[in-house]
Amino acid sequence: MLRPPFGGRKVSVMPSVRVRGVRLYFEEHGSGPCVLTAHGMLGSVASTTVMSAAKLAANGLRVIAYDARGHGLSDHTERYEDYSWSALAEDMHQLMNALGIERAAICGTSMGAGVALMLALTQPTRVERLILRSPPPFAEDLRPARRRMGALASMCRYLGVSLTAGIVGMLPGNAEQARMISTQRRAALLPAIRGLLFDGAPFPTERLGEIHAPTLIFGHPDDAMHPLRSGELIRDSIPGASLHVAGSAQHWKQNSDEFCNLVTSFIKAEYSGLVR
Repeated sequence: MLRPPFGGRKVSVMPSVRVRGVRLYFEEHGSGPCVLTAHGMLGSVASTTVMSAAKLAANGLRVIAYDARGHGLSDHTERYEDYSWSALAEDMHQLMNALGIERAAICGTSMGAGVALMLALTQPTRVERLILRSPPPFAEDLRPARRRMGALASMCRYLGVSLTAGIVGMLPGNAEQARMISTQRRAALLPAIRGLLFDGAPFPTERLGEIHAPTLIFGHPDDAMHPLRSGELIRDSIPGASLHVAGSAQHWKQNSDEFCNLVTSFIKAEYSGLVR
């Protein structure tokens, strides 16, 4: 059974499909070329601000936005292996099957960008294009993410979600993260973090050259959780990939209309403004 939204509100019917033993919540907006959007760790459809489904739909796209396993309004499991890169990519693949989507552009942020890349490796015929915002860390760059997210998982495990969110929120500049933490489920957060960052197989960066889908990457400097080096590695590995480097991590949050317009043009194969 799907759990009600956080805050106690009850919803009589929520759009969802059963995928590998859980129900995944999704939303569908607009019509036109199909794009599947995937959020980052601790995120959800409801918390997405940059990759706005409504704005993309208004630009003439059919947008499918979904909550990943263990996030938002989707069900969770407590087995760490259910949250590896390959497992989350298979969730995305089965979601497409359930919704009758043969082929789509995949637009992912952070964790969602990694899942999109993994889908392009495991199911290349299903991926029309890749749009990757703030790709996740790989290899040695994983250390800061493991320290930060591992500490967060431990705090939530022993202190609970509310107290952890309160503690994090007292630190300067952490208001948004505290808000995201406050929406998490204690039983889902630990396996989601451990399964992806610690126990699951590392992302196979050595295979990135096998991807041939047109790829557009959005990166930014000075962010240990989303190092620019990840975007540069993807650009240099995938034939023809383009990388746009914003001035800061906040740029696209402050310019979401511009982001959605660039994504729309790229998906419609009219994009020509970026150079490799």
